[in-house]
Amino acid sequence: MLNNNADLTRFLSDLDIKDKLNIEEDLGNGYVKLKISEAERRQALQDIHTVEDIIIELLRNSRDASSKNIFIGTKKIGDNRRVIYCIDDGDGIPPKFHNLIFQARVTSKLDDGIKDSYGFHGRGMALFSMKLTADEVRITFSDHLKGTSIYIDVNLEIIPEKKDQALLPQLIENGGQSHLAGGVNNIIKVIMEFALQNNDINFYYGTPSQIIATMRQLSFKKNNQKDSPKFNHWDEFYNFIMENKTVITNFPSLTDNYNILDEITKKIFNMDISQRNLQRIIYNEINALEPINLNLINDKFLNNDNEDSIAVEKKSKKKLQLYDELKLANRFKDEEIRCIIKTLEEIVIKYGSKHLVTLDNNIEFKKANNTINLTINLKQKN
Repeated sequence: MLNNNADLTRFLSDLDIKDKLNIEEDLGNGYVKLKISEAERRQALQDIHTVEDIIIELLRNSRDASSKNIFIGTKKIGDNRRVIYCIDDGDGIPPKFHNLIFQARVTSKLDDGIKDSYGFHGRGMALFSMKLTADEVRITFSDHLKGTSIYIDVNLEIIPEKKDQALLPQLIENGGQSHLAGGVNNIIKVIMEFALQNNDINFYYGTPSQIIATMRQLSFKKNNQKDSPKFNHWDEFYNFIMENKTVITNFPSLTDNYNILDEITKKIFNMDISQRNLQRIIYNEINALEPINLNLINDKFLNNDNEDSIAVEKKSKKKLQLYDELKLANRFKDEEIRCIIKTLEEIVIKYGSKHLVTLDNNIEFKKANNTINLTINLKQKN
């Protein structure tokens, strides 16, 4: 006699049919398509509304794939686009599932969703949600036991991000417990929080050039550089990675030819890196990133009752220095900017006269990556 739901659950479990009640379709290789009711049961606490939400879901997927090294590369293009690369050395995804995993309720987590501080994970909806909201999201390369590379192109007018992506939080240790303070909930803070909870994984965050340079140098440290094969032709490289169990994070180290490295970055990772930067990567002129885990240890600031809280606030204003490939503002010569300013000064004086306002001094300018900031100081006209 089945008296309650618990008895029914045990009964179904004994008959080994409980899982079948949750599955709409068995796709093979451990992948299943959940029924709607089961997917809803695994509803996450947080849907994808921001770029930072996307980063969290990518990190969770890589962690659940038993990754030991996770690389997050980002680049802002203009004012309204952010491209994201998530590369890991985890279990990988067989090619036949590359499109299927972006369908609703497709997951590899058959037994149950994984519960962490962000909620349940494993309802097969995160990648589906990304597919619906991002301009583009796709697996650029993945295979069984070879890791995964995912590319995402985000329209920031649809999926916004925190404005100050360079602001770093501060690691506070109190009573043996560590937590982050200050900063904003930007990409780097999201990764740092995730690293605190998963300290057995190495997390790397930087620009595409930094990510490729870091993967190369880590591979050289792990494997003797002289013993690693080096390819000067794409077909030879591609045949090698398909026939051998080489993990994707080692791919950039398999050539010293910047033309082949260019093909690897484009065809494997969907990255567009300049020829100059490819050469710098080959010659190890771009420093490898340190794991965020290590940065947390080296930069942590001990907080106690005797310390002024202002000190914590000052510490939290530390900026993340990322190598920026574009620096569009630097394409303008100073004399070209002064020519623009001269025209602007004439316009301000012309229209300011009817408001009894004029310039207090010359308009000042400052270049910052992809921005030219102008400072216009005004005064009352006599």
